[in-house]
Amino acid sequence: MNKRYLFCLFICILSPFNIIFSQTLSVQNPSFEGVPNPGVVPVPWVPCMPGQSPDTQPAWFGVTLAPSDGTTYLGLVDDAMGWQEGASQQLINETTGVPEPMQAGENYQFTIDLSGDQADMFNDAVELLVWGGFGDCPQNELLWSSGDVPDFVWTTYNVSFTPTQNFSYIMFQVNAINSLGTYILVDNMSNIELSCPEPEADAGENMVLTCDNFTTLSANDPINDPIGGLMSGSWTIISGYADFSSLSDPNATITNIESGENIFEWTLINDCGTSSDQITVTYTDDEYNFIIPSQIYCLSSFELLSSVEGTWIVDDPLNMEIANPDNSNTFATPSAYGNYNFSFESCGEIVFSQEVSVLGSIPIINGEPISYCLEEISLEVINIIGDPGYWDYEGPGNAVFNNILSLNPTVNVDDYGTYNFTYYGCGMSNTISVEFIPEAPQIELVPTITCSYEAILTANSSNPIGWTLIDSPLNSTVSISNPEDLITNIEVSEYGNYEFMFEGCGTYNTVNVLFEAIEPLLIAPEHQDCSLVAELIAYTDETTDIGPWNQIDGPATANILNPFSNETSIIIPENQYGIYEFEFEACDTYSTIEIAFSCDPFIPNIFTPNGDGNNDFFIIDNLTPGNYSETLLTIYNRWGEIIFMAHDYGLNEDWWNGKTMFSSKPYSSISSDRDIEANELKKVNDGVYYYVFDVFNVAHHQKESFVGYVTIIK
Repeated sequence: MNKRYLFCLFICILSPFNIIFSQTLSVQNPSFEGVPNPGVVPVPWVPCMPGQSPDTQPAWFGVTLAPSDGTTYLGLVDDAMGWQEGASQQLINETTGVPEPMQAGENYQFTIDLSGDQADMFNDAVELLVWGGFGDCPQNELLWSSGDVPDFVWTTYNVSFTPTQNFSYIMFQVNAINSLGTYILVDNMSNIELSCPEPEADAGENMVLTCDNFTTLSANDPINDPIGGLMSGSWTIISGYADFSSLSDPNATITNIESGENIFEWTLINDCGTSSDQITVTYTDDEYNFIIPSQIYCLSSFELLSSVEGTWIVDDPLNMEIANPDNSNTFATPSAYGNYNFSFESCGEIVFSQEVSVLGSIPIINGEPISYCLEEISLEVINIIGDPGYWDYEGPGNAVFNNILSLNPTVNVDDYGTYNFTYYGCGMSNTISVEFIPEAPQIELVPTITCSYEAILTANSSNPIGWTLIDSPLNSTVSISNPEDLITNIEVSEYGNYEFMFEGCGTYNTVNVLFEAIEPLLIAPEHQDCSLVAELIAYTDETTDIGPWNQIDGPATANILNPFSNETSIIIPENQYGIYEFEFEACDTYSTIEIAFSCDPFIPNIFTPNGDGNNDFFIIDNLTPGNYSETLLTIYNRWGEIIFMAHDYGLNEDWWNGKTMFSSKPYSSISSDRDIEANELKKVNDGVYYYVFDVFNVAHHQKESFVGYVTIIK
């Protein structure tokens, strides 16, 4: 494509007194011709963004779109990470080729072909920015932006702008609309020329005539322009009829206007185009029509309507305000009740008169008739329009309105009883009664508190006052941690029944709390057979300060391994069988338990009473006094004769040495005709003897008998 040059012509073509300014600017190589290369701009375009340079396309980065003009075009990339390529050039006069700036305030236009394209990864929405300035790569003023450019097809854009300064440079720059990597193609830029200003006709405002059959129109004047040339204007009758003083005068006077709607059109023409605008002039000689109410309520505003132009008049303007008296359609607002006379003046005479009565109305009040616990209430007036009133009250206490003038106030009172709330408005008043009723607080029942002097009290009340002690055991003390809170801790000094009261919502409620000491439950074996060890277990609600275990009875002192644990072991001394009793302290009390330790007597089946010091006595083991309280040993020979008998045998450790205690006759020791003392005690013969050993087992609380044979060998 050939180079285009900027030119500036000053010629007088309209008249000796009219000078027409014309200017055509261009750039060199507007078709971006060059050798396709990446990072190389067509000469003499200057690359912008340091370190980055636009591309001469097609053939690189997958760009294959055919040029819209010539053989090559410009490609610009925005990688959304700092690259935003551009190309700039100084403007020149199209005719002379001499650099020449654009003129501030002038309207310029040119065309350019654009296409979005998927160049490798740069494929998001893209637009072209056109900048003006005073040097290479200028960004003094953004002159134009394209918006999102369609992809894979050339689109011709008409670029129009009005610079604010005499810029001498222009720059094209790519911009990623979504801040993502993108690419744009630019080709076939036209000359930059001044725009031709088209006329804009304005026929003026529509008019309604009622009295006079004439008026003056007010269209806009035609204005000559250096580019658009001479401008002329003319009136045309579209419908209806009127006589014009001049069809070319924008301020023509029209007379003999036809009754009804008349449409007249004002047209402006210059070298750039034509523009028309219409005005409707309505002339009416019909009868007058008025719309005005005869009654209104509550100082409400109301509408005044007239079919003709004129002025509204009221007999009491101090208490009745007319918004716009000279407007046929307006509003009136009363400030006092009563009767008002309205008149309407048109064409120099009173053509209408009517009385309007402004009446009061009883307010209708909505609200709940009952409120509990001094809760805030809401009141509502539902039929007051245009007459703000006020509230008042009567009652046993004080009432506070959040807004005494509101139609929807909230109210708080400070005492119980019935209140009368009155609204004064719309010239009248109405009253609603509301009863404020006490509501007993709800208190959660407290289960019996065992092994503790502390408890939690919980109440529910909308207007709480607090907790108070009503009754307690003699000489006890009570601490209430937070008496004014709904939930509080209490601590007492003694077990027993306590009564507390919670006040709120104008009344009260009470709750009883029983603090009780529960004896610990002790568990242990009733009897330990031939064992010196037993386990003791205590169950209690007490969690701290429990114990100790103490022995309170027994034949010997037992070893308590963990006295302050609720589970412990005890060990009795060797051969110290019997009944042991223990106690455990908890919950400010104690419990006791007994354990019986016992072991059956160990009776030998042979002994040798020969005086050698070895097994000379008939010794029965485990005969501890704590285990057995009474014993009786009886020895029989093979003929059934009692040869030995001893009470409390073994309890005194006086063991049988194998000698007879009686004569050879059976039961001679208990016969009255025998002299037992005369009988000589003698050793029994070797052999087998039968024994009966009767005992009373203290641990089992019963008599027990052991029988068997014993062999004697000397």
